[in-house]
Amino acid sequence: MSGFPMEVGRVVFSRAGRDRGHYFVIVQVLDEDHVAIANGCQRKVDHPKRKKIKHLVAKPEILEEIREKIFAKKRIFDSEVRNKLDAIGYQEALLPRKEG
Repeated sequence: MSGFPMEVGRVVFSRAGRDRGHYFVIVQVLDEDHVAIANGCQRKVDHPKRKKIKHLVAKPEILEEIREKIFAKKRIFDSEVRNKLDAIGYQEALLPRKEG
C-alpha cells in the first residue's frame, strides 16, 4: 500500500473488484478498513461504492474543493468530480467498465 493516508478527497486507484483499473475519490471514511468512493461516472456521488482500503492504492492528489464541500455538507455534483479527475489527468476514470 502507498504511504498516503486514506482521507476524504484523496484520489485512489482500484486494484480489485469489478471497478479495478479505475480512479475514484474518497467521499467518506467509514471505518479503519472501509471507505466510500465515487467518480461521477460508474459510481455516482449519491450512491458511492463501499470499498475495502486494502483494495485501493492512494495517489498523492487530493481534490481540495470536493473535500471542503463534503466537510461543509454542501451538495457535490457528479460533473464536478468527473471534471476534477479529468483536470489532473485521470481520464481513465471516465471510461465505461469493459464487459467480458
